[in-house]
Amino acid sequence: MSCALGAFVNGIENLASFQSKINKKLAVVLWYIHWGDAFPLKEAEIAAQNGSVPLLTWEPWLANGLDPILNGEHDVYIKQFIRAAKDFGRPILLRFAHEMNGNWYPWDGVHNNAEKYKKAWLYIYNVRQELKAEHVLLVWCPNNRSLPDKPWNKIKNYYPGDQYVDWAGMDGYNWGYGCNESFDQVFKDVYKQLVELCHKPIMIGEFAAAGNDQAKTAWLQEALEQLKTKYSKVKLICWFNINKERDWRIAPGFSQIFSDFYFSDKMV
Repeated sequence: MSCALGAFVNGIENLASFQSKINKKLAVVLWYIHWGDAFPLKEAEIAAQNGSVPLLTWEPWLANGLDPILNGEHDVYIKQFIRAAKDFGRPILLRFAHEMNGNWYPWDGVHNNAEKYKKAWLYIYNVRQELKAEHVLLVWCPNNRSLPDKPWNKIKNYYPGDQYVDWAGMDGYNWGYGCNESFDQVFKDVYKQLVELCHKPIMIGEFAAAGNDQAKTAWLQEALEQLKTKYSKVKLICWFNINKERDWRIAPGFSQIFSDFYFSDKMV
């Protein structure tokens, strides 16, 4: 299979150090953009000089959910951001309002609804089209499980349609807490849903495992074996490298595992 390697390295200044630890260059560098912040030109240039594609997770942290976007209150900002991404002149993966089937973000279905989410997505798509920013590729990325697990919150309800999406994604973690899950347990159901739902390349926008170094290394080894045999449509995986809710950071054994697995050097 042809799959690229990406990561969230917790700041572009950590890129070189992270790559040194895994003895491999990243095809994609993931980071997060708070709504209202300008397009991160400096960071995008550093990523591009490294030979990496920026994967920007654009988070609309708005007090009134998605209504301000739909009401046109943020037209100027949205157009400025996408125009700057266009002017960057190189491929950008733009992951707008991810994990919409969860219950922890102001843009999710709990705080809005699926139809409103799709309208907001189409709004962003239409700006991209209006500005002719063809190399700004839109990534639609649900969580691996819907919370709450109710019929109205199914992943398919949020999908705007193949014509409006460039990449489909999925996020998932092995949280531990006495309930360890294999890579397959984390991703098999959501992967099946995405394959049935769309005809787009699939990425793992975020993944990681909690535990000690030995446990993490074993988990990653098994994950890459599963990718080779059961997840042929996955074209990118992004490790979430930070000590946050859990310590998701890479283990020393990752370098050898990544070296043994064939990764494509280029993403888009």
